[in-house]
Amino acid sequence: MSATPTSQLTPPVLDDFDPYNAAFRADPYPEYERIRALGGPVYWEYLDSYLVASHADASAVLAEPGLRVQPPPEVSEMLLSMVPAELHPMQQTLLFQDPPDHTRLRNLTRRAFSSSAIAGVLAEARHTARAILDRAVRSGRLEVVDDLAFPVSLQVIGDLLGVARADLPLLKEWGQALSPAADIPAAAGSLERALEGFQAFDDYFGRLAERRRREPGEDLFSALVQAEGEGVISRDELHANAILTFISGHETLVAFAASAFLCFLRRPDQLTLLRQRPELAPNAVDEVLRFESPLQLATAGGGRWTRQDLHVGDHVIPAGQRVLVLLGAANRDPAVYPEPDRFDIARPAYRHLALGHGLHFCVGAVLARQQGSMILEELAATRAELDAVPAELDWMPLFMQRRLAALPLRVDPR
Repeated sequence: MSATPTSQLTPPVLDDFDPYNAAFRADPYPEYERIRALGGPVYWEYLDSYLVASHADASAVLAEPGLRVQPPPEVSEMLLSMVPAELHPMQQTLLFQDPPDHTRLRNLTRRAFSSSAIAGVLAEARHTARAILDRAVRSGRLEVVDDLAFPVSLQVIGDLLGVARADLPLLKEWGQALSPAADIPAAAGSLERALEGFQAFDDYFGRLAERRRREPGEDLFSALVQAEGEGVISRDELHANAILTFISGHETLVAFAASAFLCFLRRPDQLTLLRQRPELAPNAVDEVLRFESPLQLATAGGGRWTRQDLHVGDHVIPAGQRVLVLLGAANRDPAVYPEPDRFDIARPAYRHLALGHGLHFCVGAVLARQQGSMILEELAATRAELDAVPAELDWMPLFMQRRLAALPLRVDPR
């Protein structure tokens, strides 16, 4: 990739791409294959954006230092005018920041997601997951999303962040109100609910900050409160990044867990292999992330923006344009993954882009992988047959995320 191209090919126009219908949500991969086959970036008229779908182009764009997540000033003003002013503090998360602010905010959270910091939290979460699966064996049923994925993931991120477990149901509700407004574009009617969710979060973290100033703990929120007291971050940055950490810290695992169970239900031979070789769990996590990427679109808060003409392959993306990376497409690129539509936990899938790449690589990647491995290890150790995938799967009506709303199963002891 270069900002001084030797060729001047204009990307083709894509005027018939509709990622907002039920057919696409059920199976987006044929559409992704069609876009990849166009041979480079394409211009998507609907969102006045350029889409990148191949693994090579996606990797290059995500690592390109000349791209920014902050749009040009005139575009930023236009985008902010479309959002209630009360929600503008959410622009203070690290997702919307370029260096040096991005570096400053990222450094504050990175230590909390190290392997040593999360070991104890994950050990407790393993006991929770095991107890849930044991109950499922006794009762003969399991709804993966609400019975397993949410309780485990909320406990983990709540413990790391330092919120009371009794408060988690409320925080979950507020997070569910905010998430649809983060889609591209924001889901219809979502801004009103998002505003209510944000205000509830803002009040909650304001009260919690007061308590942590008096009685600091070893949690991430206490560290952020200390940073605010030292003038390293502002109040808005404190609250916005706590909200981001809570939401992103559990939603990825919820999406992963539901998709993992679905993948193994559709390929029971792979579950047999996992039970025979539980040491494959970490590799299986990467294969699930590749095969059904929880985040389908690399946005880092709204996409990447070109500051000058950008050369991607043989094409040129003009300056001042938004670039959206289709992670779900890149992770099924046959140029990198032979038989990409086959789920194979023995596949070396570590090159996937589900957790991002480059400057905005997921700060919680270690947590995501270790938590995912824990869930798969407990699944492998559960001596029961899983059955009854619904005839019609209920995928959340979002473009940016790929997550099942529910996955009810029968659980038959062996």
